[in-house]
Amino acid sequence: MRSFLSFAFGAAVSLACAGDAIAAQALVSERRQMSSYAARALVDACMEYGARPNVPALAIAVVDPAGNLLAFQAMEGATETAIMTAQLKAKTAARWRRATEELFERVNNNVNRAPEFVGDFPQPGGYPTFSNGELIGAVGAGGGAGEQDELCAKYAMEKVFGRNAVVGRPQ
Repeated sequence: MRSFLSFAFGAAVSLACAGDAIAAQALVSERRQMSSYAARALVDACMEYGARPNVPALAIAVVDPAGNLLAFQAMEGATETAIMTAQLKAKTAARWRRATEELFERVNNNVNRAPEFVGDFPQPGGYPTFSNGELIGAVGAGGGAGEQDELCAKYAMEKVFGRNAVVGRPQ
C-alpha cells in the first residue's frame, strides 16, 4: 500500500509539473482546408475544360489535406481507370504535398521511389493546393490522353484560385 501511495504521489507531482507546460500549448489546433464550394468549383472548371474539342472523357477528384474526397465528377464515357486515377492522383498530391508530375520524375530518376512502395500513384495530373503555405487540399484529373490531365487540373486551379495559383509545392 505504501509503494502505491508513493507512486500515486509521484504521478500527481509529475502531472502537476507537466500541467504548466501543457497549459502553455494550445490544446486544439486550427487547421484550414478547402471549402466544399471551392472543391465543387474546381470540378466544374475541369468539366468546362473537358468540354473542349478533342479532349477525352476526364474524371476529376478534389480531396482535403488528409486525402478524403470532397468533390468528384466523371464525364460520360470516362473509363473506370480514369475514375480511379483521378482520385489516386489527388490523394497522392495531398500526401506528398507535391505535384504528381514531380513525383513521377523523382520515381523514374530513382531519386525517391517511396511513392510506389506505399501504394501511391505518382503519375502527372495531381496538384496539392496551398493557402499561405498551408496545404488545404489537392486536385487530381484522370483519363486524359497525353498532357490533358495536367492541363485540366491547371486550368481548374487557375480559374478558381486565380492566375497566380500555386500548382506545386510553395517555395
